[in-house]
Amino acid sequence: MSVLKRRTYKPAAERREQILDCALAAFAEHGYHGASIADVCARARIGRATLYQYFTDKRDLLVALADRITSRVLSAFDRRQPVDIPPGFRPTAAQVVAFFEARLAQVLAVVFEDAATARLVLRAGRGADGVVDEILRRIDDAVLGVMEEELRAGKRAGIIRELDERFVARFFLGGVEKIVLSCLDEDRPLDVQSIARQTALLEALGILPQEAPS
Repeated sequence: MSVLKRRTYKPAAERREQILDCALAAFAEHGYHGASIADVCARARIGRATLYQYFTDKRDLLVALADRITSRVLSAFDRRQPVDIPPGFRPTAAQVVAFFEARLAQVLAVVFEDAATARLVLRAGRGADGVVDEILRRIDDAVLGVMEEELRAGKRAGIIRELDERFVARFFLGGVEKIVLSCLDEDRPLDVQSIARQTALLEALGILPQEAPS
């Protein structure tokens, strides 16, 4: 008497993540434009009908991979402790630089944790109707308000000079994004601590009062 092998089913969330992992592997092997839905299905050992329960097309797979990276960055930003400046506290320039460096390194470490995925999404997304622009927009929307409030807190405490916090926040964020995208796009070595350090030095020079102690 033959025994039929019982088919196992994955929970929906687990199946969705499996399909994304297989899509990432297919895109890495064949390139985004060279890979097909059939390639993804073959890796996941599912039929097209199953894939289409979760994703509408290949671009939808790319968007979901981009969402993974964006969510990780935003989660890392949310985990940062709020700025708490005791009354009368006057940090040295070195302390301000170290503070910015530590906070920036925390977020950059998440971006570069899986640089291969980030690089693939960046390059493929340029030809997929604004996928990269949407990533940056979501990060900007979430991060700019927090940066502005931190700058306002510093102004109220008297530890940074008078400035337009909205302009400065956009300037800082745009510069960091440019550095990150360039490193990913050009396959340059990813020295997170060095990037954080140099960025922190430039930021501190721009916002500290001229008479700030060293």
